[in-house]
Amino acid sequence: MKKLLKAFCMSFSMFCAIPTPFAHVWEDSVRSLMIVMFPFVGTVIGAIWALAGFLLNKINCPAIFAAAVLAMLPYILTGGIHLDGFMDCCDAIFSRRPLEKRREILKDSHVGSFAVIHLAMLFLIGFAAFASGDGSENLWLLIVICTVSRAASAIGVSTLRPMGHSEYAGSFQQGISKGNIIALAAILLAATAAGFLAGGFIGLAAALTTALGYALFTAYAFKNLDGFSGDVTGFGHTLAELCGIIVLMLF
Repeated sequence: MKKLLKAFCMSFSMFCAIPTPFAHVWEDSVRSLMIVMFPFVGTVIGAIWALAGFLLNKINCPAIFAAAVLAMLPYILTGGIHLDGFMDCCDAIFSRRPLEKRREILKDSHVGSFAVIHLAMLFLIGFAAFASGDGSENLWLLIVICTVSRAASAIGVSTLRPMGHSEYAGSFQQGISKGNIIALAAILLAATAAGFLAGGFIGLAAALTTALGYALFTAYAFKNLDGFSGDVTGFGHTLAELCGIIVLMLF
């Protein structure tokens, strides 16, 4: 239990921008468990996201302003770590250049036009989804979406072949066992089941769409870049949550 708590603190401090007194906790021996704890970081972020939605609704905040806040909040809570990977992949993939050039663009720290264009579309669609739906009663399902997206992401990090230059993906695969992967699959199934049991078919659809969105968009990025990296999982993760939000708010 102590190791799991340490792993959670390490994962939380790395993948969440919320200040924490446990940021100094680091132990290489539990590094492989960090990724197993990643879905629970999503649970915390989703709970804050849902709570913000309920509070905005409670104070009768104008719907347009509330939608803007909810569309931006997950990226604020994570410090944009996944959004950075999304933008890098957009620049690389949509450049339509040869593979080696795409990989070179992926590593470039400069922001290109494709990243800006797709970032604008990402925020616009997310904002429109929150502004269009009266999903106040189901906002708690954001917890499910965040947990599922990170469970799927953790499975990808643990199993997919990393790019040659990707220290991120390769380092997290060190020490990963079949038991870790089974645990992540169990968390994914449990989160999906929780969505169905408490949210009915809307909860089930949101969870399944999130997981499927991660699988499809990550596969697309993997194919175009011939390998997995932190940027690739950020790309899949960001679009997976958008898919879940669209289903939750519109249907």
